[in-house]
Amino acid sequence: MRNRAALNLATLGPLSLEQKLYAAASTGFAAVGLSQTELDEPGARGRQELLLSDLAVAELEAATGWMDASSTARSLALLRAEQVFATAAEVGAALVLAWPSDEPVEPLQAATYFGELCRTAAAVNVRVGLEFRASSATIRDMTTAWHIVEMAECENGGIVIDIFELYRGGSTLQMIEEIPGEKIFLAQVSDAPALPPRELDDRNRLYPGTGMLELEGFLALLGAKEYSGYFSLELHNEEYWREDPNLVAGEGFRAMRRLDMM
Repeated sequence: MRNRAALNLATLGPLSLEQKLYAAASTGFAAVGLSQTELDEPGARGRQELLLSDLAVAELEAATGWMDASSTARSLALLRAEQVFATAAEVGAALVLAWPSDEPVEPLQAATYFGELCRTAAAVNVRVGLEFRASSATIRDMTTAWHIVEMAECENGGIVIDIFELYRGGSTLQMIEEIPGEKIFLAQVSDAPALPPRELDDRNRLYPGTGMLELEGFLALLGAKEYSGYFSLELHNEEYWREDPNLVAGEGFRAMRRLDMM
């Protein structure tokens, strides 16, 4: 069975790409999630370092601005997205994440815009994963995100499920049942303390299995859907950033292995 554990490099905080890649590779991860900005750091050899690490790219972050109400701003966002898609094709990324706007947009209009984004990515054979986020006025829950993907009707468009955002945005595990397994492009994992959803933000993300999120049920539902993609560990906990990155990556990998996310 292939190793499906990926490390979103934001987990390790403001370090050099070389340090982050070393921590991921040396602790057992098969893949990473990162941004084009990290690959293009001035004076760095991001693409060469990634190639030398022998790590796959589970996710490249991210297409933004594609839901903007201004056609001019949206056109500029699509031009920026083209660059991200080209980078994804170059480094063999499994997909590019699409982050929704915080501003309200009609779902049908959002689906039209998402379709434009997917067709732009299809030109270089890249997939686009729509990520629902609690901060978004339009796409804050899983059902809305799935309906937008469904309405867009693009083969290379799918959904990203982050269990932390699932809880924070008011989604339920049962919502996963309506999504075809092949349309779930990425599962992002972390845990959370026992706080009301409105009191959580990214700084509260914990190692899987150390909080109150229903990770076992989440994994069981994905298994029933025959989900075959990566499990991406995504933590933005500033307390972890102050620790040795190799220890953080190692603890994260062990937590994922205990929950059979491999």
